[in-house]
Amino acid sequence: MEVKAKRDGQGEYYLDIGPVTLSLSAQVIKALHTVIDQRLNQFSEQEAAALDKKYQAYKVLATKMCGVDDRIIQKFAPQVSPEQLVTIVRLAEGDVLLQKVLKNLSRQNRRQFEDDYAAMDKITVQHACLYMEQLVPMIKKAAQEQRELQQNV
Repeated sequence: MEVKAKRDGQGEYYLDIGPVTLSLSAQVIKALHTVIDQRLNQFSEQEAAALDKKYQAYKVLATKMCGVDDRIIQKFAPQVSPEQLVTIVRLAEGDVLLQKVLKNLSRQNRRQFEDDYAAMDKITVQHACLYMEQLVPMIKKAAQEQRELQQNV
């Protein structure tokens, strides 16, 4: 369903929600803005604890990627977005994963990654968790490939 907000020449606010149009006064808009702002910017203690628990689990997962074979990193790195790659590298303990990623990228991709890594020096916990959630299926696939490589050796 499409939602549109608009304001007419007299200062009236209108909210179009599908076939329904609502007329909103300035006071209602201020109250709505306050409520939305509070919901978006305030975490309960439970939400903060859950987010921290996720973050710590993703740090462990990122650190485990340090043990993945170079061939798997070569396939993994081009499949993910620059934000995701920077996030997983920043979450991993030490710089082992950073060096492994740099070693397994082509020259052009390495330069681009280095630029992205330098530019994205501050990632929020929320963004880190979001990017890592998106990466989990690819990490599972990489882990499966790593197990297969170890069994074949």
